[in-house]
Amino acid sequence: MGFNGKSLILIGSILFIFQIANFFSIETITPELERAQVLAAITSLIIILIGFLFKQFEPLSAQKSDLKGENKFLFDKNIPDEVIDELAWGSEAILTSTAAAAILIHNDGVNILRRGITSNNEFNPGETCLRSIKDMKLISLANTKFYPGRDEFYNFCPDIPSVLIVPINNKAFILVGGWSPKCFTRSDEKWINNWSKKINNILSKKKI
Repeated sequence: MGFNGKSLILIGSILFIFQIANFFSIETITPELERAQVLAAITSLIIILIGFLFKQFEPLSAQKSDLKGENKFLFDKNIPDEVIDELAWGSEAILTSTAAAAILIHNDGVNILRRGITSNNEFNPGETCLRSIKDMKLISLANTKFYPGRDEFYNFCPDIPSVLIVPINNKAFILVGGWSPKCFTRSDEKWINNWSKKINNILSKKKI
């Protein structure tokens, strides 16, 4: 049995039942025995209470959303092979080592790469993406269900539950969509942010 809230509740309940059964089976009750029974009952109830508290704060394993779209790998044919090789490697690493379901890289009005579960519609950046590159700041939308501007990402991947917007420079950004809400860790954000700096260096050298 794994150590979790349900386990503690079960153990505490069993101990409480045993001490009740033991109490009714005793023929002679002494003050010492009464104290022992009270302490045993309190201990059992404390274990049950800890179990309920543990269960309340126990993290739930996130379920993957049933995302609409096809699994694709699309890229701009005008981009040099060296750049595409880097984008292909990085996007594959993100899709396989994080909870990412879709990736889009946008540069100067053009979607130069789309990979993973993608929409067939053309994606155009809206207010949130533009704010990210204007402020040069990563924006994390842990749960798009409660984000009023979530329609901006419909043409990226419909009903995507979480989104990272990582600026590359003042005209380019990486858009990463997750399979479930709150699925990206701080390490994921840091890794993708560092990769964006590498992309910026490559784009600058190639003058793209």
